[in-house]
Amino acid sequence: MARAVDPELRNAGEYRLLAVAVLVSIVLHAALIVALPVLREAKKMLVTAPPLNARLAKPSAPAALPGRDEPLPAAKPVPRQAPVAKAAPVPSVPVPRIEPMKPLAEAAPAVPAAAAAPAVPSAPAKVEPSPAAPAASAPDAGTLAQYRLEIIDLAKRYKKYPRLAIDNGWEGRVEVRMVIGANGAVALLGVKSSAGYPPLDQEALAMIRKAQSAAIIPPALLGREFSLEVPVIFSLKEAGS
Repeated sequence: MARAVDPELRNAGEYRLLAVAVLVSIVLHAALIVALPVLREAKKMLVTAPPLNARLAKPSAPAALPGRDEPLPAAKPVPRQAPVAKAAPVPSVPVPRIEPMKPLAEAAPAVPAAAAAPAVPSAPAKVEPSPAAPAASAPDAGTLAQYRLEIIDLAKRYKKYPRLAIDNGWEGRVEVRMVIGANGAVALLGVKSSAGYPPLDQEALAMIRKAQSAAIIPPALLGREFSLEVPVIFSLKEAGS
């Protein structure tokens, strides 16, 4: 015997099916609404895109290599040059020999005069010897010694014993060498032999320089260069006196 179905349960099942069908319809319509613009854009792109035309390029024929299919061009004949005529040999010309010149002292032979007029011998020319140039004489030793003594006497007037040498007890002998030029000025003034103390050497040079400027050079020594050596002695006995 068939079981009777409750009408309420049947209605509930139908409602559920209807609700699911409505929900599926809504989802499909929503998906269709969303996808419709995309499909339209894709259709436009397919319509507006230019068609692609592909062509097959015809292969070019390979260049023919010379020597295989085509013969090589014939070589141009080289023009044959005419033989060059050889130049005739130049005859050798003898080179004249140049005689060396004779010294001027040897006179050319005189041309003989006429037989009627005998040659008159000419008197030899008289050659006078040229005066020899006077040799440069050294300065007179006596005059040089006299001038040296004058320098020594004048140097004593300008002698000053350095205070530093007196306080330290320094003594010694300084030998000064002086060279006088041809113009009478001092060309060189230096210490030939030192006393061992720079203050004494400097004082000796100052003394001789002042003495030379005050001394008178003798006429026999003017116009020539000469040198002389002058000693200067420093002693504490002279400084105490």
